[in-house]
Amino acid sequence: MGDLRVPLEIAGTTFSDYEFAWTWETSQLLARATGCSIREAPDVSRMMKTSGAAGHPMVPFNGALLARNRDEVMDQLIGGYANWQQVGRWGSGLAKFFGAVPQAGRGRVSSRITEVGGTSKGHALVRFNFEVHDVSSGAQLLEGWMLMFLLGCAPEGAGALTPPRIAIPERAPDQVVAHDTDVNVTFDWAVPSGDWNTTHFVLQEGNPAPLTHGPRNMGLVISDASRVFAGGDVARLAEITIGSLPAPHYPPEPTETRFWKEGDRILGRLVVPAAGRIDGGDGDKVCIDQIELRF
Repeated sequence: MGDLRVPLEIAGTTFSDYEFAWTWETSQLLARATGCSIREAPDVSRMMKTSGAAGHPMVPFNGALLARNRDEVMDQLIGGYANWQQVGRWGSGLAKFFGAVPQAGRGRVSSRITEVGGTSKGHALVRFNFEVHDVSSGAQLLEGWMLMFLLGCAPEGAGALTPPRIAIPERAPDQVVAHDTDVNVTFDWAVPSGDWNTTHFVLQEGNPAPLTHGPRNMGLVISDASRVFAGGDVARLAEITIGSLPAPHYPPEPTETRFWKEGDRILGRLVVPAAGRIDGGDGDKVCIDQIELRF
């Protein structure tokens, strides 16, 4: 693989528009992979083909991920997707929604890289910005950014790039939603999302299992928050920010989505309870931290 460095001059690059399609089955499978079930009354309408319910918010976000992972981006960023699979991680992000997502349709992603930075340990941080529009109506579905983290790939002269900092209350959470994790969750997410990154299927040295997809766990948080705070209506979600993914999640580790209500904001984190860890660590493990949602 060699000595990979993200080129500093990639900041400011705008990519060609990327189009993606989704069907009712795509939306339904994404919903299932993120904790929805016919055992939960608010979820039933999203699990039925004849329903007029909105699609899951992860549909346009996943379109942005597909746009990010294509050759046009990865070849310039890190010399190809194969290299990304070795050194790349998704760090933090923001997604702002503009209304209900259709259960089926076609989206257009406009994207660019706005910043390149580095850490004190020589890792690269790259901000990828995106907007997603509905092709048929022209309506905007989503805008946001994701911060890509690339191990050991910081270019010479890269400055600091600061992720968001969201303070989580020190008190006990106001709501907790617990989930078991199916051992095949990476397959369940990859089928509708198209993300077949080998880190989610191949056991890497030092890990007890392949890694769960970060966007899948983001979708799980969205589903849980919508059920607890919005009557199960995911179309009411206006915005989600994720500050960090400090530790990997390995199936079949169970999770708890812990929420704190702070005015019009819902704060949270996704945690593997100590008793459910399979990585040999002690105490609760935080897999997604500094989450903020607005409905």
